[in-house]
Amino acid sequence: MAGLYEIWQRAEVSRRLDVLSGFMAMCVAGDADAQRRLAHLVAGADAALSASPPELVVASEYLDELVRWTDTKWADHPYRPAEARPDEADRQTRDYAKDLRHAALPVRVRDEMGGVELTLEVRFLALSHQPGLDCRTRQDIFYVAGRAAMALDLGYLEAAEHEIRRMEQVGSVEPGDNCCG
Repeated sequence: MAGLYEIWQRAEVSRRLDVLSGFMAMCVAGDADAQRRLAHLVAGADAALSASPPELVVASEYLDELVRWTDTKWADHPYRPAEARPDEADRQTRDYAKDLRHAALPVRVRDEMGGVELTLEVRFLALSHQPGLDCRTRQDIFYVAGRAAMALDLGYLEAAEHEIRRMEQVGSVEPGDNCCG
């Protein structure tokens, strides 16, 4: 199974390729030569990313060529996608990485993860909407639920289940000062 860093790198290249190729498809509409060039770059990057193991350097080279082409010809286009800020780029890449990681897991594990994810959602909603929770308890519930979600993102069922149990323990604490309403 692919390592997490490799999955993250694939996700990053895939995200940037998707955004830029979508913009370029709009720009080259009606220009057969440009459409062929775009199709060649996207197909080359996709093939490199789909190889086993993925050829990240090759895919990045195709992406870099696409970026140079876009910068040369459409740098001032009003709809040219701007590079996402680092935090937004990471959020978008995380979504891609979750999909890649999920696809790499055996079906049995994905099914188990679905059950754990449903348990997390149901328990989180029940606990976080309890009347009379104080701020600290509510924050702790959100924090531990985030840890459980992160464990699921990484495919670690045992850790996710452990965090759900911790979240339930946090939610069963007697409320103190009610600063959150």
